[in-house]
Amino acid sequence: MIKLHYIHEDPTESLGFCAYLLLQEENQQSFIILNDDEILGQIELINGYWRNLSDQKLDEQFVQSIGKFLKGQQFLKLPKLIKDRWPMWVEEVIVQSESMYLIVAKPNIEFHSFEKIFRDFIPQLVKDEWLICFKVYDAKFEAGFELEV
Repeated sequence: MIKLHYIHEDPTESLGFCAYLLLQEENQQSFIILNDDEILGQIELINGYWRNLSDQKLDEQFVQSIGKFLKGQQFLKLPKLIKDRWPMWVEEVIVQSESMYLIVAKPNIEFHSFEKIFRDFIPQLVKDEWLICFKVYDAKFEAGFELEV
């Protein structure tokens, strides 16, 4: 599950902004927008454009502002960066949360060599300010390691 705090400038609020919680239950699903305990809506990236999926009317600028915020998050970019960096080694990258990734290596590789390369170079790809845990396994899930960056 991905949980993100989103601050939206709102001149109608006494502080000039309002804080929202954005939740994504499963990878590649829509995001639920919460204000305190109230569900305001649900948005999803469809054909490169963030869309409101709920029956509740949401301001289009608000939806696009959240979309812009989400687009800037590392968890949307990091899987592709990892697969592009190690195309001969990495089969799949699964985002389990904004701070946990599951990585499955391709079959028939020298897994221990990949582990050394991964440990040495993954810190250069991570841009988040919090710890990220990588759980890395070989193709048969017989060998693995964890790394926090």
